[in-house]
Amino acid sequence: MNTIEKSDKVGQKKVIAGFIAIAIIVAGLTSIPTVRSKLSAFINPPSRNVLAKITGYFTSDQIEFLILKVKTAGGLEIDVFQIDPATKTQTFKQKFDLAEDSDAYVTLDKNSTSLALQDVDHDGHLDIVAPSVDRNGNLRLNTFRFNADLKMFELYQGKPE
Repeated sequence: MNTIEKSDKVGQKKVIAGFIAIAIIVAGLTSIPTVRSKLSAFINPPSRNVLAKITGYFTSDQIEFLILKVKTAGGLEIDVFQIDPATKTQTFKQKFDLAEDSDAYVTLDKNSTSLALQDVDHDGHLDIVAPSVDRNGNLRLNTFRFNADLKMFELYQGKPE
């Protein structure tokens, strides 16, 4: 075996070792949920399906919002748009990512729904209620309350006991 053949075999071994190292790194990263959802979105082009839609007023000055519950390749998301009262145009305001969650329903006022407006914290203002099921099968009652000072929604954690 001459020097060129030895060099080619060494080069081939380095390339194979490099591919194995990359495969191990990718396998390790895909165990992280956020990386897995981004990798899934890269491999499968994202598709968006609107599962539920609801509108409501959340402030005393009558700011109207459109809330969408959307299924994406990575799970669910809640998209919030503000509606201009004069033109009825929608401006994107916020997104809440419920990565790897699946759609679920909850019964409110004797009706089954996957997206609702309800005064969960009993403060006199409506909250967004968006039930989901995580990848372990646990039901989540995702609740978002309107912060009038910021004019934005925030995740409601409930009152500490």
